[in-house]
Amino acid sequence: MTKREKAKKLSRRAVALLVAGIIIAVLGLTVLGLYIGYWAVDAGTRVWTPSYAMLSESEISAIYGKETLSDGDYETLFAQTGLTRVGIDRARREPSGLKRILDVQKSYFTPRGVRSEAFAPLVCTDYLDGEPATAGYFERGDIIVSSTTHFSGFRMGHAAIITSKSGYLYQSNQVGVKNGYAYFSDMYAVRADFMVFRVKPEYFSASGEEDGEYRENLDRATSFIETAFGDVPYNIATGVLTKKNSMSGTTCAHMLWYGFLHFDDANGGTYNLDLDSNGRLLVLPKDISRSPYLELVQIFGFDPAVLYP
Repeated sequence: MTKREKAKKLSRRAVALLVAGIIIAVLGLTVLGLYIGYWAVDAGTRVWTPSYAMLSESEISAIYGKETLSDGDYETLFAQTGLTRVGIDRARREPSGLKRILDVQKSYFTPRGVRSEAFAPLVCTDYLDGEPATAGYFERGDIIVSSTTHFSGFRMGHAAIITSKSGYLYQSNQVGVKNGYAYFSDMYAVRADFMVFRVKPEYFSASGEEDGEYRENLDRATSFIETAFGDVPYNIATGVLTKKNSMSGTTCAHMLWYGFLHFDDANGGTYNLDLDSNGRLLVLPKDISRSPYLELVQIFGFDPAVLYP
């Protein structure tokens, strides 16, 4: 081999080493960036609590005990508990409603720390460090959304649907875990934030009220999700690498979106309630939380002026 050939070979080797070094450096910087985002989100996670005064038990009881509540009364109770008009009215239908309201109020004002638990590389869930949160009254068909699951610096969140008052929700959770039931305390009692929504009655009932038609449609949508998704695999790329409007794969938010879009109404027709607020390929819990077809029942850990940022 001539000196010229040797020089060319060394030159090619140097270029290959340089390219390999650049690739390794880019990959290293990418991984570092992902971990910086992960650590930054962890460091910045807070459980929002009110900065204003907490009303006394007697003050709350006086408002709650009125025969008819005014708009101002509902606003005051929301500021004190995170329960909207819907949540307050549910409590007022229950014998233990006042006690629950007071428990929720205490929980709403209690400062808490946050701890993060990783369940995959760069993926973790933020949990309350200390006393669990207190929820209002859930009903079948309610949707729970939380921002507490994040990959690196991206809060992808989590969503699930309440299946009954007896304490279960249905969820699509993560790769390798079959879709199914879990105690709803996994969503509201221990996570650093949550929001509870219900479908607005005017979209599920001709009367616009919580009547039999409204309950029947909620039951049909919930039952469809419970029965149709048992063997559908979790796929984080659903809508990007697979068709969005199919059941070849799913995620927590996609499952809810698809279920409310495709369940059959009482006449055998597809209902077509589209809960995806932006219509993009991926359906995220944040998109569900911003749906105009849903209304808030309860909020915890989120700043009510911002909700899901």
